[in-house]
Amino acid sequence: MEASENSAIQTYTSNSFEEIVRQGGDFDWYLNVNRAKNCQYLVCCSSVGSNRGCNFLVGKISGVEFSKLDDKEKKRYVVRISEVAAINVSDRWGGYQNPVHYTNITDMGIDLSALKWQKVATPEQSLPAVLDLTIAQAKAGLAHHYGVPESNIEIEIIIKG
Repeated sequence: MEASENSAIQTYTSNSFEEIVRQGGDFDWYLNVNRAKNCQYLVCCSSVGSNRGCNFLVGKISGVEFSKLDDKEKKRYVVRISEVAAINVSDRWGGYQNPVHYTNITDMGIDLSALKWQKVATPEQSLPAVLDLTIAQAKAGLAHHYGVPESNIEIEIIIKG
């Protein structure tokens, strides 16, 4: 199956513009992997706050990758992007029951030629050279990586020095 021109995935996400750029994509979705891999664009619609229902980001999809298993062993995925553009279009969520909607950029009224694209660093490129990590950050990171609640992470530390 080939990607159709201007095909898109619209996500109803609580992730912010900054988080999506930092992570290199919108993450932790249940989706049809084959269908998602054939889309060209990611359009993110806010599910939270005063911008709820507004499209705020368009990204050029560079891939779809396994992210983690949830509590019921169902696979979740991250939609990776290589370039991103900020937009602000009100009332663009159609009330779909599923927070992942397959659509078309043109049908959404987005003019790709008017967007100002910027490159997105891969997550590996955006890591700091030296990590200064707190216990709380370590727990949050491990919980996210393993797909478990933070309350299920116990860290025992012995510091000598």
